[in-house]
Amino acid sequence: MKKLFYLLLVLGYSLSTHAQFSVTAHQEGWDKIPPQAQKKGFSFQQSVLANMDGDDALEEVMLFGRDNGHYPTFDLFKAYYVIVDNYTKEVQYISDDIYITDKYNLLVEDRNNDGISELYISYFKDGKFSVDERGYNLQAVRCYDRIEWNPTDKNFKSPKK
Repeated sequence: MKKLFYLLLVLGYSLSTHAQFSVTAHQEGWDKIPPQAQKKGFSFQQSVLANMDGDDALEEVMLFGRDNGHYPTFDLFKAYYVIVDNYTKEVQYISDDIYITDKYNLLVEDRNNDGISELYISYFKDGKFSVDERGYNLQAVRCYDRIEWNPTDKNFKSPKK
């Protein structure tokens, strides 16, 4: 009985030791990001796979962002979007502008039912906003744009500001 107790004790200790040293960190998405897609100071936030150009291969729509300020009831972020071919990892689109927003929002849908998804973005017009002296009462003109693929010339239409 004593030998069985020691055997179980050693077995339990070795399993916990093995588990402690065999855990590795898993960073979702970092091995899939082309270096030219990430701008300095920005971090990968989220991505979604969608058919953005009408062929059978999917594209990965990525959202990159960084903090732009913390307030008592909200946070502000700078963000930009990248569309990458999921198979070749070729960057097909990087948003020219850095958008200021109060939430990371990656919305990709096919609202016009043509089989090609569109990227819907929201941001503060011209990056301008105001708050009161205590950091409350966020005031900004919000813009909502759609970025879609143009199959004839293989370029994305940028939102108009």
